[in-house]
Amino acid sequence: LRRGYGIDVIPLGPDAMARLVRAVTNRDIVCLLADRDLAGSGIEVELFGETTTLPAGPALLARRTGAPLLPTAVYYRSDGHRIGLVLPPITADPTARLRPEVARVTQELARALERLISAAPDQWHLLEPNWPSDRSPERG
Repeated sequence: LRRGYGIDVIPLGPDAMARLVRAVTNRDIVCLLADRDLAGSGIEVELFGETTTLPAGPALLARRTGAPLLPTAVYYRSDGHRIGLVLPPITADPTARLRPEVARVTQELARALERLISAAPDQWHLLEPNWPSDRSPERG
């Protein structure tokens, strides 16, 4: 179905970054689902006042290609319509030291996600633990 709409899904895996770089180089639109760290090896950020991790991939892709990140959300309205919101671009400095720059860009993305999620928190579908406190014994 997605392919029929011209969507090429790039799953996480060893060739994902190369495929993403190729897509950006080809000037394709690349949508990254970056609101949670599925691999569990992401960058520590503060998100809604608590430390968690987000994936490093978006910041690495921006740094490697020079393409800006455009934090975006689509919201469902009560009248059945949808509205999209795109925040200002986040850019990475290709001359900055890798780790600090990836951390900076990822934290900036976390701040943008806070704005997007806060606009309609009931539309953020979080189906698994996201913060260390979600996994604490007190929470069961």
